[in-house]
Order: sequence, then C-alpha cells, then structure tokens
Amino acid sequence: MADDGDPDLFDEEEPQVDTSFRHAIIVDGLPIVPQEKHDKLLGVIRKFFTQVGSILANGLDMPTDPKTRQSLGYAFIEFSSEEEATAAVAKANGYKLDKSHTFVVNSFEDFAKYTSIPDEEVEAPPPPYVPKENLTSWLLDGAARDQYVVRYNEECEIWWNDPTKPDQQPEYSRRGWSDNYVSWSPRGTYLATFHRLGIMLWGGASWKKLLKLSHGGVKLLDFSPSEKFIVTWSPEGEQKEALVVWSTSTGAKLRAFQGTKEGEGGEMEWPAFRWSHDDALFARLGEDCIYVYESSSMKLIKDKQDKRSSVKVDGVRQFLWSPTENIVSLWVPEHLNQPAKVVLMELPSRNELRQKNMVSVADLRMTWHDQGHFLCVKVDKHSKSKKTLNSAFELFRLRDKGVPIEVQEFSKDITIVAFAWEPKGLRFTVVHADGSSNRTDVSLHTMGSKHNGRVSLLKTFEKKVCNGVFWSPVGGILLLANLKGTAGQLEWVDVNVMQTIGEAEHFMCSDIEWDPTGRFVATSVSHWRHQMENGYNMWSSHGRPLGHIKHDKFYQLLWRPRPPTLLTEHKEKEVRRNLRDYSKTYEEEDLRAKRSLQGDMLKQRKEKHEAFEAFLRETSALYAEQRAARVGLRGGMESDNESAYTLIEDVDEAELSYKEEVIDV
Repeated sequence: MADDGDPDLFDEEEPQVDTSFRHAIIVDGLPIVPQEKHDKLLGVIRKFFTQVGSILANGLDMPTDPKTRQSLGYAFIEFSSEEEATAAVAKANGYKLDKSHTFVVNSFEDFAKYTSIPDEEVEAPPPPYVPKENLTSWLLDGAARDQYVVRYNEECEIWWNDPTKPDQQPEYSRRGWSDNYVSWSPRGTYLATFHRLGIMLWGGASWKKLLKLSHGGVKLLDFSPSEKFIVTWSPEGEQKEALVVWSTSTGAKLRAFQGTKEGEGGEMEWPAFRWSHDDALFARLGEDCIYVYESSSMKLIKDKQDKRSSVKVDGVRQFLWSPTENIVSLWVPEHLNQPAKVVLMELPSRNELRQKNMVSVADLRMTWHDQGHFLCVKVDKHSKSKKTLNSAFELFRLRDKGVPIEVQEFSKDITIVAFAWEPKGLRFTVVHADGSSNRTDVSLHTMGSKHNGRVSLLKTFEKKVCNGVFWSPVGGILLLANLKGTAGQLEWVDVNVMQTIGEAEHFMCSDIEWDPTGRFVATSVSHWRHQMENGYNMWSSHGRPLGHIKHDKFYQLLWRPRPPTLLTEHKEKEVRRNLRDYSKTYEEEDLRAKRSLQGDMLKQRKEKHEAFEAFLRETSALYAEQRAARVGLRGGMESDNESAYTLIEDVDEAELSYKEEVIDV
C-alpha cells in the first residue's frame, strides 16, 4: 500500500500480548507414581481432559521430585481457550479417578490469586454506611391516605387516594413496568412485577428494585401471609421443579416442587400451597393425604413416631387454614358406605378437634370468619329422590368448648347465590334466590356472641338485584352488586340501621375493591372481562361518586394492603365506642381542607375574571385605534354611530288554509 502521507494510517494500536493464564488449569489429587508409570498416568489425564477441550502442544505438564523421580500429585494443563478451561473446571472438579483419588481442579488465575494473600491478616476497612429506605414510609402519611396501583395499556401508576384534591398526578409511574399483571404483598410492603426471566419486587419511597427472582416464563405468584416467603410457578420447562419457594429477605431459592402433572392439561391449581397465619407451616393437597411442610426446614412435619410424613386422610377433597390459628378444616366426600365428613385438625400435632359426618352430600364449601371465631360449611344435599338439592349451613363455633355446631337449613326452592362474613363482627349475609317466585333476597344474620351465642335472623332485604356482596373491611356497611353480564347495579346498605344509604350503576362493572380502611370503594371495568368502557369509578363508603377515570385497555386497580393492626380486639372496640370524640379532630382537618380548596377555587375564578376584564380592555382599545381605518374602508361612512343606520322592518303574512268539520258526539 502506498504511503500518501496521512499520519492517521499509522495510528493503529500495537497488538497486546495476553499474559494471563485464564486458559490454564491446575489438577490436584492425582496419584503419586514412579517414573516408569509416569507416561501411563499422563495418557489417562490427556484422554480425560481432551473430552472437554483441545490441549495445546506441550500443554500438559506433571512435575516430578528431582530426587525420587516420583510425580508430585498435581499437573498443569493449557487449553486453546478460556471457555474450554472453565468447562474443564466445572466438569472435572470433584471427579473420582478411583477410590483413593479425587480431582481438585482450579483455574490457574484463581490459584495465583489465592497464593497472593498475605500471611498476616489485614483488617479490611468497613464499607460506608448507607441508610436503607423505610419500606413502610407510606403508612406515615399525615392525612392517613391510602395508595393504589392501576395498570392500563403499557402503563403502571401508583396513586395517593385524595379525592378532594384537584388535578392530581401519580406518585410514581413507569411504562412497561410489568409484562403481565402486578400484585401487592399481603401487608403492602412490596409490589411484584412479572418479566420474561422472573419476578421483581419494588418498594420504598423511591420505588427502587429490592429483589430479583430468576424464574423463566413465570406466570403465577403467591406471598405467604407474613411476606416471609414467595411461591412462583412457570409452565415452561420440566415440571418436576417448576414450583419454587423463595425467601423474601434474601431471594434464596429454598426448595423446588412438582408443578403440573401429566394428564392435568397444563392447568395449575392456585394457590399451590396454603400457608398458616404465622408462616410457620404450608401445605398442599395430595392423593389421600395433605403434605404439610415446616417453613424453617422445608421438610414434612413429624408424626407421633418422630418420622417425617404426610397427614393421611383417605379421599380428602379440600382443606383451609384458620386465619388466626394453626388449625385446618378439611372435608372428605362420601365413598361406598362411608359418610362425608368435615374435620377440624390441629397442626403439627395432628389432633382432631371436631368431626361432623354428613350423608347425601353433593357439594360442600367452607368459609372461615376472618378472626377465626367461626367456620361456615355450606352443604348441598341430594333429596331422597335425587332430583333436587337442598342447601344448609353448618356453623362451627371455634371459641366454645367442644366446638358446637348450629345448623341452618333452606327449602328446596332456595338457591344460595353468595355468602360473606362481616369482617371484625358477628354478622353474616346470604344472597339467596327463590326459584318459585323468581326473585333474589338478601338476608342478614348474627351469631349472637363469640361465646355461647345463638344464630338469629336480623332482617331480609327483599327483591334485590344482586349476585355478590362486598363487606366494608371494618364492617357495618354492605355493598350489594349485580356483576352479571353488563348490569352493574350497586346498592350500599348500612346494616346498623338496616336501610339503604346509596344507589348507583356502573355499566359493565367487573371488579369491586374496598380500600383497607373502609372509607372508599373502587369499581372497575377490566379489559380482561370487557373490551369496552374500560376504566374505574371511585365512591365514598356511602355511595357518593367521587371520580370517573377512563383508560383504553384498563386491566387492574389494586389497593395497597395495610399490615394488621397492633391494637388488641378490646382496644379496637374501645376506639369504636369513642369514635365520635376521635373524629372531631379529623372533621376539623376536613373542614380546613375544604375551605382551603374553596379558597383556591375562588382565587382561580378571580384570576380568570381579571384576565377576562383585561382582555376586554385591550380589545376595546384596539377597536378604538382602528376607527379611522374602518371609516376609510366605508368611504367616509361612520360605522360606530348607531343613529347613522336605518332600521327597516319587513313583515310577511301568509294565510293558511283550514277546514272545519263537525263531529257528532
């Protein structure tokens, strides 16, 4: 190539010689052999390691003792690339050559690093202290506001719920934050997002990433009640270890379990595990048994013989944990001459607390009271003719000695549509349809007392258009909703005074979410259910509309949960009794906020009025300046003087034809 005098042609960097030994390894643990067996051992080593990569010429060296001519028990091997050396370490380290010799293989670079450690200990300087964010800082909000997350299109937004504040902006937003849905942890500490390669947890005031769980293709996620553990499942890959339990604090993979089984059609029953209230135990339904594991060891609980085994229950169909104690309720359907039964069992002791046998059972559903005081077992029984079903409630009283059971039966014309316990109360509500009159009623009942009470009917609300009931989280207010099809009728009922306090309609409503404090409720139309009218409405606890937001492809609105109160049940009752005294402070704050809002509105109106007056003055002045130009354009005619104009009125009259006709009466 000719030299054209351009100096840039010679500015290329000189090639750098790689002086590292990343492509070399050290193999220790070799047999110590005499000189006559030296070549044979080298052949064995070469044959083994050429299966991994290409050994350089003169790249295998096994040092010997100069005096005895015996090998020293180790060798150096150079491969053609660093990747082959890394693969050799992974494959050969720990390999048993024979009963007495096991390979110990390390990279030459690692060996050099370890041998360079000084003999004398040098105290390492402590890392600088970096304070961590308070993950519960949102609970310190001065106005005691709640947060919620909304997901629509590709957007995810965190909002403070403050209906009185105009022109709100999200607290935090991020596009493409999750590939699928989002989920709060049970106490609101973490927000989980889904990604192709796994799960990420976010939190703190800055919403930074707190934890990453690598689980490719993950589709389902579940937290334990105290947020100590996370369970994920992926339909991709081998299902033998597709169900994984993780530690929330460290992100460590604690144990993998069987996912779906062959013949299940790829459908995963979720949640796969059910957790005890304190995270100490978690359980999964098996064939004629319940697998109960200790969360501390991830192993099965021990039986009375101190052996780890499952809880054997022939034919068990379903089980549920008590929300407050390590007690499970389980039921077994009828089989041959054996009646169906419901069992209350204490774990891990496996002691049976109560058993109830039943016959002619077609179906059974169990619902725990949120404080664990009661258990409702809804039983659908066959009639003697096997042509109709009769429903009944078996109500277990957990706080009374011997766990007594009260039975409430319904006639054959009654179909139970919905059932719900009042949170932190003694009442429950039932939506039931009467087939003979084709109407739906809602009945309210009470258990009477936590101890030694009697079930009684408080009131029946007749002819209500609803198929679901949603209690306020603090009780006292019941929201009746018709979510069938596109109806969306809503009715708020104050059960303390037994009257309707609000009625509304949200067309195509698909989801209803009370906020954790029971002050607000959100109704939404999800794109997963309907492709039109997507968005959400915000309401007060009494059914007063507070806002309506529309979003294309709206998917979710989830209130951020609050952790359990630290107050005792007695203290909570005391607060409720004195609620009027406590509420005065907040009413005064609400009044100040209202006045401040009104003042801001008046200020905005005054500013707009002044701006309009200034606009009028400017346009009037401009109009006056252009008078001479207007007169010139009209040939000297005055345009601003009204008397210069002649008003001509022209009236056109037209006679309409008509016909008179006499009608005999």
